[in-house]
Amino acid sequence: MSSQVQLQTSANASGAISRPESTLPTPALSPSNSLGPSPAFSTVLQSPAVSEFELENPFDKLDITKGEDGWKIPECWGHRGASASFPENTRASFIEACKAGADGIETDIHITADNVLVMFHDPELNRTTNGEGLIHKQPWVGVLEHVRTKKAPHQPIPKFSEVIEILLQPENMNVKLNIDCKVENDPVKLFTLIKGVVESYDGWETKLAPRLILGIWHPKFIQPAVSILPYLPRFAITMSIPQARKYFFENCHGFSVMYEALASSTGAKFRAECQKNGKQICAWTVNDPEEMRQCGRWGIRSVISDKPDVWREIRKEIEADRAKALKPTLQSYIMPYLQSKNWWFAYERLAREETEYLEREGGTFDITVPSVSLNIAKPSDAL
Repeated sequence: MSSQVQLQTSANASGAISRPESTLPTPALSPSNSLGPSPAFSTVLQSPAVSEFELENPFDKLDITKGEDGWKIPECWGHRGASASFPENTRASFIEACKAGADGIETDIHITADNVLVMFHDPELNRTTNGEGLIHKQPWVGVLEHVRTKKAPHQPIPKFSEVIEILLQPENMNVKLNIDCKVENDPVKLFTLIKGVVESYDGWETKLAPRLILGIWHPKFIQPAVSILPYLPRFAITMSIPQARKYFFENCHGFSVMYEALASSTGAKFRAECQKNGKQICAWTVNDPEEMRQCGRWGIRSVISDKPDVWREIRKEIEADRAKALKPTLQSYIMPYLQSKNWWFAYERLAREETEYLEREGGTFDITVPSVSLNIAKPSDAL
């Protein structure tokens, strides 16, 4: 999710790009079996006096699917698709996520020099492809259309329209799309282009718009989103709970938050505050099974994961026996203290670095944002 943490490349002022020697087609896809370890984080809990063999289960007396407590099984959104199995943000990865049973796809969006919307995380091509330079300085036609991923199977960069076409396949009509709107883009231009693509499809009002979510990093995106795409909910993406409260709480419908921030004591208060105010929460990037179960205990909206196939199996366990599947273990209490990324100064440092990057690219967060409605317009009203 993070621009600053993920981006480890430098800009090429010339915008030069290397060409592949061949173009490889997307292969036939099969469900992923990846169960590798993850750098994601477990929750920090205040452990009561417990037996090593029998820990208190907060769900022992609750309905195992959806009870009076209001708890629901979280959805799973594939982080850049099924990016543990296929190159991130590619058609192959998106299709695999759908095949793995993901409820949604989380992906990133940029604008090319010739105003084509492409799904790509970094502003530069270097980290994941054989290309070089900044995306917004290069055209799609004749240049970016020839770029391929370094990771096999070598894939082209997909256009936004290609992702929409995946969602409109009969087998994917319930799959959502969380669009991570990168701060390097001009919000008015970005949302106008998104609007043009979305509204070009027959039946978009009922078949497409209700499944799209705008993810925003910077307050300057709020007003343009309301004006241009009033029928899409807005989720603030953040590493910082204080930042979410100060800049986004009144104007966004939900939050997409780094897992370890949510797992802190501050995160616990924020989760309760969101529940009280009808705000939805997604956690990223959650690949470890124990962390997925913790998200289940929280009852948040969505687990954003590189490994939707792992969540699929956990979901089956929850549906079969919620109390058993979500019962904390000794690992649930001890492991958070043993992982340095759970320590407050570690995730606070990441949040601070991310904010510095966002303000460098998009300007200060301290801008005046007019009061906006949280009502989501009907698509027909926006025409």
